[in-house]
Amino acid sequence: MNSKLEPLLVLRDQLPLPQPYTAPRTSTETVLAEIWRTALSMDSVGIFDSYLDLGGDSFLATVIFSMIETAIGVTIPMSLLVSSPTIAELAQKIDQFNNAG
Repeated sequence: MNSKLEPLLVLRDQLPLPQPYTAPRTSTETVLAEIWRTALSMDSVGIFDSYLDLGGDSFLATVIFSMIETAIGVTIPMSLLVSSPTIAELAQKIDQFNNAG
């Protein structure tokens, strides 16, 4: 890791979350929360936290969508992250996609 970035990562982790933490309620939300937590290097991610507010970017989005495809077995367009920027919203879209197929 770049030593110049380490202080920024520490500061990012100290920022208050934009929403009160809400734990996953469904299996899809649980999987997504773990994926986001891992990709964003955070201790926890609530289902109503916005991806962009947590510091997510387009590079991490590609990583996250690859992890989603591996974990859930569904390929979804990355544009869903813009229209559904929280775990709760994205999980609902994924579940709708799975139920339609």
